[in-house]
Amino acid sequence: MRHANDLTFKLITPEDAVELLIFETTEREWFEQHIEARPNSFYTPEGVARHVVECLALNAQRRMSPLLIRHGGTIIGRANLRDMDNGHGKIGYRIAKHACGQGIAQRALERLINDARCVYRLDMLTAIVSLENSASRHLLEKAGFEVAETLPAYSLVGERKLDCVVYEKCIN
Repeated sequence: MRHANDLTFKLITPEDAVELLIFETTEREWFEQHIEARPNSFYTPEGVARHVVECLALNAQRRMSPLLIRHGGTIIGRANLRDMDNGHGKIGYRIAKHACGQGIAQRALERLINDARCVYRLDMLTAIVSLENSASRHLLEKAGFEVAETLPAYSLVGERKLDCVVYEKCIN
């Protein structure tokens, strides 16, 4: 995979649970270097199935849009709009280690912004990123997000408390 062509974004379904568990387990160590760890109970067939059901319940309430990112049919990432309420929503994405640096996060961010504006009619998006995550910070800034707030010792990654930044973007 040399760039972000042949990507698909699709709402998660219960049928994705087995493949999602494999993806999350395979990428667990990579993700946990950058973001807070999920509980161990997530990394089971029941845990992922429960997660999918919870995401879809929030989607039915128009409070979350949980998307899988696929390349050539294989899950390589996730992109979520969440906590959608009163014109505001939060964004998040996670990309497999082998797929980083190929424009996929940028495509995911573009998709989330477009969906937030056109599908969910949101006015404001926020993202929380650790100060150490220069790639995500650069991507958000390139997309027009601005720093709104610093959150000292906000995120526990491994054994370290990381300072984070809240980014905001008005999209109306």
